[in-house]
Amino acid sequence: MIKRVLIYDPVPFKGGSKIVMKTIVAELPSDIEVWVISNDSDSWCNFNVHFVPLFSPLYLQNKTTGMLYFLKHFVYLFSLITKMMKLKRFSKIIGFSGPNVDFSLYLLTEIINIDIIQLIQGDIANSKVAGFGLTRAKQVFYLPSTYASIFHALKCHSNKENIANNKYIPFVNGINCSTIKVKDTNNKSSDKIGFLWAASLLKWKHIELFIAAITKLNSSYEDVNKYFASVCYIEPKNDSYLDIADFAKVDNIHWYADPNNLNEIRANSSVFISTAEHEPFGLSILESMAAGLAIVIPADNAYWDQQLTNNYDCLKYSPNNMESLVQVLTRLINDPTLLLNIAQQAKLRVQHYSHRSCYAHILKSIRN
Repeated sequence: MIKRVLIYDPVPFKGGSKIVMKTIVAELPSDIEVWVISNDSDSWCNFNVHFVPLFSPLYLQNKTTGMLYFLKHFVYLFSLITKMMKLKRFSKIIGFSGPNVDFSLYLLTEIINIDIIQLIQGDIANSKVAGFGLTRAKQVFYLPSTYASIFHALKCHSNKENIANNKYIPFVNGINCSTIKVKDTNNKSSDKIGFLWAASLLKWKHIELFIAAITKLNSSYEDVNKYFASVCYIEPKNDSYLDIADFAKVDNIHWYADPNNLNEIRANSSVFISTAEHEPFGLSILESMAAGLAIVIPADNAYWDQQLTNNYDCLKYSPNNMESLVQVLTRLINDPTLLLNIAQQAKLRVQHYSHRSCYAHILKSIRN
């Protein structure tokens, strides 16, 4: 008998959490029929799922607080009910954006009895809405960095449930290395070092720090022909994002808006730079490690700062400190051997992040 599951995706733009969800879906057996309801058809096109559109008025999409937030989720609830009446019964629904973003799922559980599997891939709000969602979920899989926010959300909502409950299961993100193009270190066609920044333009990703560092490097380094920079970005239209039009043009920075050839751009780069503030995980970092790039991260006690060792499998700089970042980039330009060694050691770490083992408990929960 074919089991049918529904994936709920109310976020109208691409992101790392969707890459995680798609990696999980790709490992499901053929006797599970996967449907996706979303207001982001671009992320799910050309993927082996059944897609149905989520009714999502533009003026409500970025509402995260107040009456319009609740109105948005009642609109989404109505869309969910309408679609589910046509599509008939699902065995489970999977939300992967957090209980605040997936709030309409938990309103749905007030009307019908259905199991919700919730993935949490970033800190959640300390609110009764988040606590309500957590207590209604059948199982919750969370990144370890989100533990404290889950603990406080539960405390805010209920004294009857806590994160020690068996339904709360930590996981780390994994990667399917067969999907990653690896840098060819034997290709000497270009001796230039490529610095790569790849993320959305969320303000906490701090692209301005990367731009400032490259600009400073251009003014202080004696030979700007030794390196170039690439920025691969996602730019949803909402107030939480920076506008690239606000940045002065820098000649040796190449800009790519949501590129289809990110694999090639990454494989033609040498160094991946993260400027994010307390990144919950950092899937782009893991992908760049698998591609054979050297990794540069802030020493901010976030996940990769705890996992990687400075001067061994990464280089670290003082958080949000442009001068410190410039010093690290200068070291890498001046010492290609250091760059190569760090990249090689980082690549060895990737074997611990097999997608099948990292997502094993989530896959089992969906199948059962």
